[in-house]
Amino acid sequence: MNVQQLVDAIGALDATDALQCRLTVDEWKTLAPYLAVRFLRAGEPLVREGDNDRELFILADGELEVTIQGNFVATVVPGSVVGEGTFFSGHPRSASVTPTCSGVAWGLSWERFDDMAAKQPRLAVDLVKGLASVLAIRMREALLIGNFS
Repeated sequence: MNVQQLVDAIGALDATDALQCRLTVDEWKTLAPYLAVRFLRAGEPLVREGDNDRELFILADGELEVTIQGNFVATVVPGSVVGEGTFFSGHPRSASVTPTCSGVAWGLSWERFDDMAAKQPRLAVDLVKGLASVLAIRMREALLIGNFS
């Protein structure tokens, strides 16, 4: 899969909760072996509410719908991160995430992140800083609007 597509999607996202780590294409190529490419199909959930898998995803292409207890919460566009809460906490998924069309997401499991951190510590720290920013912004927004789910 083309790492450039992922880098372009991250760089093009103009959102308050955009991933702030600005790794180069070569740095993403170094991290790519730790990531799993997921080819998404409309209607086939990427993440199911209540599941316990510790994997986060960065959407490179397509669109995702986030629901909590069947209620629409958000639309996710390319460059966005999903699943960061469970990735860091290890708690069950708080939402379901389903593609609305075909697309591509890059996944990072907790186990692969551990491998990455051991072999590429600087890049892992840069990535974690960016993910922490996403998590902090989303937590703040949830507090401000009263969405504590």
